[in-house]
Amino acid sequence: MRKIVGSLAAAALIAGAASAEEVSFNLPVEVNGGLSAGYSYADSTAEGFEVTNFLVELSRSADSGIGFTAAFGYLPANGNSTTGDAFGFQYGYLTVAPMQGLTLDAGVLATMVGYEVANTYANPNITIARIWGGQPVYYGGARATFAVNENISVFGEINDDGKDGAWSLGSTGSLGTVDYVVSYYDKSNPTETDIVDLILSANLGGFETALNFDYQIGKDDNGYGLALYITPDMGMISIPIRVEYFDDNGSGAYNGNKGWDLAITPTVHFGENGYVRAEVFYYDYDNAEGITGSDAAGGYSDDSNTVFRVEFGYTF
Repeated sequence: MRKIVGSLAAAALIAGAASAEEVSFNLPVEVNGGLSAGYSYADSTAEGFEVTNFLVELSRSADSGIGFTAAFGYLPANGNSTTGDAFGFQYGYLTVAPMQGLTLDAGVLATMVGYEVANTYANPNITIARIWGGQPVYYGGARATFAVNENISVFGEINDDGKDGAWSLGSTGSLGTVDYVVSYYDKSNPTETDIVDLILSANLGGFETALNFDYQIGKDDNGYGLALYITPDMGMISIPIRVEYFDDNGSGAYNGNKGWDLAITPTVHFGENGYVRAEVFYYDYDNAEGITGSDAAGGYSDDSNTVFRVEFGYTF
């Protein structure tokens, strides 16, 4: 009961903050982050109130030659938190700009790949996509990014995600009205998969749309996943819809599993900062108990089920 009362109080505070003026911090750094809390129900043995995310990110640009980014807070362990299921430092890195167009980052990096992020209040849906669990998130390493022009950048990095000597090459930018991210990720580890990712996104007549294709290259077999996002925007109301399909195909990328799922998440926005949303999430997997890192609000116990969620959130 104490947990439930505490979560309800947190939700009430978030809802109140959403109608207040924008939070302002008089600091010599930029402050971004958010807090989200809500309720999840899959069945009588998998339900309850919870704080889903709390993250504070401090940063300073490298316009003067050197900058930094550092984030701390709480992200659920099965959302690929770097601290496990505990509050603490999540990621951080120093940024150096030795010449125009070139930046160098080193530390615990946040990936540049994927349409979704670990702090789920910044995602269109509450439940994280299954293919996201097969992509990199936070890891120690160094990255160089070069702006080819105002629309296109290329990057390369070395890191220790999987094994020392892992590396990645890719590009981000826009081609006309379409934004893209493309990358090849080599984990330098024969027991893990290398990854090819392609993310395309655009606004099509009031519909925010995106496609995330994830191709996992294993030692003997290859797996793949595809997620489609469509978000009708009606001012203060949006209805994000995501449907995905994935197939491990023996690669090990998705824990030997395959299946599909659908998330529909009607959301009411309170200005630029606050929101309240509900979600219906249906999944149909071959082996749900083998899934890890795919659901920021709880694991799965049945191979198919419908999960209901409600969440309040405030971002700054």
